[in-house]
Amino acid sequence: MVKTKDYYTSQKSEFFTQFDGFCERVGALIEEKYGKKFKNDVMGEIKRGFELIFDEIPYIGGDDNFLTMDLVSAAQDLALYQVLKRHDKPVEEIGEIAYQESEQYLRDNADLIPPMTHPKYVFYIEMAAKESLKRKYPGDWAYEFIPGDGENDYGLDFIECGIQKLFHDHDADEFTPYLCAMDIPMSECGNLGLHRTQTLAEGDDRCDFRYKGGRETEVASTVIKKG
Repeated sequence: MVKTKDYYTSQKSEFFTQFDGFCERVGALIEEKYGKKFKNDVMGEIKRGFELIFDEIPYIGGDDNFLTMDLVSAAQDLALYQVLKRHDKPVEEIGEIAYQESEQYLRDNADLIPPMTHPKYVFYIEMAAKESLKRKYPGDWAYEFIPGDGENDYGLDFIECGIQKLFHDHDADEFTPYLCAMDIPMSECGNLGLHRTQTLAEGDDRCDFRYKGGRETEVASTVIKKG
């Protein structure tokens, strides 16, 4: 079993196949917003950008850490941001494209969303939270498990965020809140009932995730307005 950053090299074919799907979705959105010529001009740049970022993604445990996929997915969005920013597109428009891509993917692949409110999964999350607090990997998340209280099945208080760290290292702090907003469609498509009032990306001391399967999603966001 791969235990080091060689993990990404060993999984590169799979990750880049997933990235091809990402490019197809964002390419359609870019063309719709900016036209076919602009899309043709930038898609190659986005692909090259992802290749460079991919080589720098920090190892956080590979398949032993369920958040590894979140980090790789965030790297895709980071490549999109870097290229469109160089082409003078405002962060609000880039964030909208990234959000729409995520929303489309989650809607079409809702069966891939982890059953985060199932008791067996909750137990796994609790164990993962304890492991995260050991801070074994500098680029990883660190989060505390909050037991259910009747109002919520359980909660997670994230006090360090791997995406925030990755984006900060690439001077993309302004883009981080748009990745936070993508928890909205994940909760809606997965029926997770997420409530969240704070995020690290917007200056709070934690991201306060609270889950209750079946209820309406309520996530405070300054960058994405639903409805």
